[in-house]
Amino acid sequence: MKTKKDKRKNIIVICVEGDADELIFRRLLDHYQKEGWRCPGELKYHNANGFPNEAEIRSKLNQIQRIYSDKTLFFHTVLCEYDTDVFENGACRLPDWSKVRNSLERDFPYVNFCQIEVKTSIEDWMLNDLDGMLKALNLPKSTRPKGQTGQDKVKALFRRKNIVYDRHKGKTRIKPIIDKLDIGKIREARRKELREFEEVLGVNL
Repeated sequence: MKTKKDKRKNIIVICVEGDADELIFRRLLDHYQKEGWRCPGELKYHNANGFPNEAEIRSKLNQIQRIYSDKTLFFHTVLCEYDTDVFENGACRLPDWSKVRNSLERDFPYVNFCQIEVKTSIEDWMLNDLDGMLKALNLPKSTRPKGQTGQDKVKALFRRKNIVYDRHKGKTRIKPIIDKLDIGKIREARRKELREFEEVLGVNL
């Protein structure tokens, strides 16, 4: 007979802005595990196709609770990942994360909540391995992406190969390229932004 302890389920929920973000974070977590990190829970991804606000996060947590209704459920970590560009240019106001954290804590059994501010966009992270991207796209190593923002530059590079880059709904087109990027190199370049996330997950590489 199974005991109550056997039914305990630890879940790590990763809420991201789009397809490109999800692909990057899946690769990042795979990288941690290949380097010896042991995941403290079952990973669940939620692609909000836009800013993953409190309503989006709540929706995902409720969905998971319904799936595991017969188990003692704990959300080991709830992550909200988002670009900083819309906040830097004043287009949106940054949420009061302390209020979000307290609100979620009242309604859900979780241990850690953290957010990752992707500066300035996930495309800027991708460009941390520009050599890898050029190689994946079969472009000359001397190619310099044109554009004002990271997203502009990535779109321009993809256009050179007649590939439409759609950060939110282009998973099948962009996955072969993102899969070839050096995720270790990207992680090293973004250690500061990843610090809190890695701390709560016990990543020590």
